[in-house]
Amino acid sequence: MLNLKTYLKFLSRNKLYTFVSVVGFSISLMFVIILGLYVRQQLSVDDFQENKDRIFLIANGTESMLGNPVPQFVKDNCPEVESFARVLSREVALGKKGLDKVKVKALFADSTFFHVFSFKVLEGDPARVLEARKSVVVTRSFASQYFGDEDPVGKSLFIDNNEHTITGIMGNMPENTIIPDAEILVNYNSITQYWGDYILETNNNFGFTAFFLEKKGADFTSKSPALLDLFKENFWFYKRGFGKSVNIIPLKDAYFTLTYSGYGVLKHNSRTAITVYMAIAILILVIALLNYINLTVAQAGFRGKESAIKKLLGSSKSRLVSQLLTESLLITAVTFLAGLLLAFLAEPFFNNVLDTTLDLAHQFTPAMIGTSILFVLIISFVAGIIPALIISNFNPLEVVKGTFSRKVKSSYSKVLIIFQYTVAIALLICAIFIQRQSDFLINYDIGYNREGILEIDNTGLDTTQIDGFKAKLLGIPGVDLVSFSCGTPLGGGNNNSYEQDGEQFSFQEFYVDSAFFQIYGITIEPTGIPSTKETWWLSDKAYKAVHADPATQTFRVWGGEDKAQIAGIFNDFKIRTLEREYNMLRMRWRRSNEEPWNIIVKMMPGTDYYGTAKRIEKEYTQYTRGELFEARFVDDGIQQNYESVRKTSSIMSAFTILTIVIMVMGVFAMSLYLIRQKEKEIALRKINGATEKEVLFLLNKDSLKRVAIAFVVACPAAYYAMTKWFENFPYKIGLSWWVFAVAGLAVLLLTLISVSYMTWKAARANPVDSLKGE
Repeated sequence: MLNLKTYLKFLSRNKLYTFVSVVGFSISLMFVIILGLYVRQQLSVDDFQENKDRIFLIANGTESMLGNPVPQFVKDNCPEVESFARVLSREVALGKKGLDKVKVKALFADSTFFHVFSFKVLEGDPARVLEARKSVVVTRSFASQYFGDEDPVGKSLFIDNNEHTITGIMGNMPENTIIPDAEILVNYNSITQYWGDYILETNNNFGFTAFFLEKKGADFTSKSPALLDLFKENFWFYKRGFGKSVNIIPLKDAYFTLTYSGYGVLKHNSRTAITVYMAIAILILVIALLNYINLTVAQAGFRGKESAIKKLLGSSKSRLVSQLLTESLLITAVTFLAGLLLAFLAEPFFNNVLDTTLDLAHQFTPAMIGTSILFVLIISFVAGIIPALIISNFNPLEVVKGTFSRKVKSSYSKVLIIFQYTVAIALLICAIFIQRQSDFLINYDIGYNREGILEIDNTGLDTTQIDGFKAKLLGIPGVDLVSFSCGTPLGGGNNNSYEQDGEQFSFQEFYVDSAFFQIYGITIEPTGIPSTKETWWLSDKAYKAVHADPATQTFRVWGGEDKAQIAGIFNDFKIRTLEREYNMLRMRWRRSNEEPWNIIVKMMPGTDYYGTAKRIEKEYTQYTRGELFEARFVDDGIQQNYESVRKTSSIMSAFTILTIVIMVMGVFAMSLYLIRQKEKEIALRKINGATEKEVLFLLNKDSLKRVAIAFVVACPAAYYAMTKWFENFPYKIGLSWWVFAVAGLAVLLLTLISVSYMTWKAARANPVDSLKGE
């Protein structure tokens, strides 16, 4: 207890040391706790599935896309397959027509879903709850929210105006699964309400996802070559070369392997990203530990007198080490608790940027608490053992003579500071480039107007209501133009792929009206062919690719013998996102019997866009008798498309700021330590005529050298990292030299600021005070 009081008195007398140690360590441990739990969560995805070693997906490269009949075809041709379950994720509107509706996340799944997967069914027979075509299983939270204490089983649920019956209740969908989050599960055959009955039989749409359950003891993965041959023989997607491989991917690998899953929209992540986060957590912990050691060693001269007296009074080395390790355990425990508190406060931010739900409160199970205690014990030992050995190994007579503080040397500290400079410069360079890339994508000239355009999903208007609703919209103040189309540049339109003369074509196509061109500012260069319901407009790249007959302006529109004429050519505007290249676009008039998918509203400049959107929503809801209003502004949609890049930028910025804060603390510790070592040297130089400026230069030149060394190391590392990252973007910024220079200068400036007070104080010190002990 006496030793503890002595330590607390030491901490209270050295408030700056205490503040830097506790704050720096706490912030570092906050990141370590959050990133550690996130990595643990990601690596445990679908571990709870009883059949996790027998569940597979079939992918073309890294894209899991199949036609709906394909899974049954695979089962029929592969005796290794016990069962399969198709899944499709989408948001649906709940409620009767004419009444208020709510939007919920739905998962359409085969009746075998609960046989393949181990999600808990709380009420109902897992083998039969999704058997009927109009059956629905709701989650526990959904049942509680919408039905309260009533039993929902047997009740009706209207999904996009189609009546279904609730047949069971399941547990809430866990976070750590590849299956997308859902509040309700619907029998898979109900997808016909969106596409028609043909969608279950056609192989023309390869946009669906299926999971395959392997029989026990079988080897399904060995069927990959045979399935590829069968697919090339039976399915157009592979016949025409769009599908090039059949990869049978285990469930545990799929989360980190798949990049696209069609309408399935399976959750996925990058194994590289997880590895980077884990490395960053370890890096932050190591730097924080070494910083703490630096600060403690820098104070060794002051603790030396206390320890010298104890040694002279007969205290053993092991007892001194034990005392110092106990002190390390105390400060580590305090900083861990502080870091845990900060982690809870920062949880919403990290949930947003990591696109997850960490749920820290429920992660600390008894096993996790035990792990945390062990973690604190190990960290406290690592943090305390080096200072303990340094302080306990000195000769007490050296302390009495005043030579101990000059003998305490720590060359590893200089290496650490250079290492911290390197990490800080590299991270700052990467953070700047990622932020600039995010801004570049959001502000890129996509070739069409984006200001004040509201795109509405048509969920309730049929072809007979179009003219009436258009008149309603044009009567709203601020509304300039209204268009009804099948497809928009932001949504991407429809896809039509075919083969012609051995060449593969893949068009994105839109069915539009005249207002469409005015709204988006798309200009047409006429070919001389009159525009009719049968003619097409092609983008510049598409026109060059189809080799149209120059005399008749005809091309094979479907890849067969059927031909159509080209009435005009438009500029190659960008659709969907810039993260993927869509080279060929084509458009034609929307015919009167084609129900529009989208209602596009152009507002006048200076209009209160969001206020006008509210009025449009009111008109739409009234006109469609309560249909759900789903809309977004084009400009907002473009920004949402690059949300992942923006989140990467946010988390990189957070890491960079933390690294710089730790760096500044480390530099402070180093400057504190070195200046105390040079007090006598500085005094002698001043006695011999050195000016304060000369002393300041002497003290700062080492910092300049270290930053220069770090800059030389950091630049190639950051250049390589950014070159690899930019490979994922067809459209990207250049790696400008000035970003490297700015990062280096910023770290140098922060370094000089962080040591300026100590160096200025040392330069102005009275040399007599430094030499009076000699």
